[in-house]
Amino acid sequence: MKLQRLTIDTNPDECNLHCIMCDTHSVYNTQKHTRKSMSKELLERILDEAISLKLDEIIPSTMGEPLVYKHFGLFIEKLKKTKTRLNLTTNGTFPIFGIEKWAQLLLPVLSDIKISINGIDPQVNERIMRNDDTLEKIENIKKFTLLRDKINPNATITLQVTFLQSNLNSLEEIIQFAVENGIDRVKGHHLWVTYDEIRSESLQTTSNLANWNDFIEKIEKYKSRIKLVNFEKIERNEGKVPPNYICPFLGKELWIDHEGNFNICCAPSDKRVSLGDFGNIKDSGIEDVFHSQRYLDLVKNYKQKEICQNCSLRIPR
Repeated sequence: MKLQRLTIDTNPDECNLHCIMCDTHSVYNTQKHTRKSMSKELLERILDEAISLKLDEIIPSTMGEPLVYKHFGLFIEKLKKTKTRLNLTTNGTFPIFGIEKWAQLLLPVLSDIKISINGIDPQVNERIMRNDDTLEKIENIKKFTLLRDKINPNATITLQVTFLQSNLNSLEEIIQFAVENGIDRVKGHHLWVTYDEIRSESLQTTSNLANWNDFIEKIEKYKSRIKLVNFEKIERNEGKVPPNYICPFLGKELWIDHEGNFNICCAPSDKRVSLGDFGNIKDSGIEDVFHSQRYLDLVKNYKQKEICQNCSLRIPR
């Protein structure tokens, strides 16, 4: 068991979009947070320790939009001197600097960039990703791909989607767009139902499951042309994940929040706390937590946890 990746959630309350499925920034979230972003000093401490461990990848904030974090430049400054690469998930608006400058800054240190998009049709995408500009995003993706080919052809580009009832009929168009524009992967995740207003969007319910499985048969023809991640038929038994489905994260990566607390998965915060307290980097080293008895016990026994039995991110072995 080797730690491969570390996610650092630097700015969970900073985002310029309001995607309906986001547990923090959704238009349906009535409990607005006021969490401070991670200090530059704490980020530097975490990066130095992570780099010393020779991790494969470091992932900036996956809760807020990482490119609006005021100390984001520290990721680039630190990683450009190492073999550890940046694995970035962004909403694709490329705020502050714009697409061309961000590409020049990011590409030399990138392993992969995941750009979130939930429809090529603006009516579909913008109903899900509120405040987004779909046509501008499409142009951003095309420009970034061309710049990738010039600056760092080894960096991969991924279009990231959330699988929803309202965009199910649009996912094939996203795949076609990716194939036509030299995108390396399309990756998706099923919905964490965090609000009653989006409960009907889940494709893992008894009423929607057949629609999802039919769709997977329909797009089988693309799997020889592009890498599709998590585009698999799913099984459910009374809402629970089959025992043969595994966690893609445990034993491979850790999360650290804006205050330095260790989180051991990317489940919504109110659900993840049921897995226990794993301490703070101010008191414990990254590897100390990863190899702690508490963590090892969780890796061994996670399928007994209720949150894991219902986790939408577990995948077929």
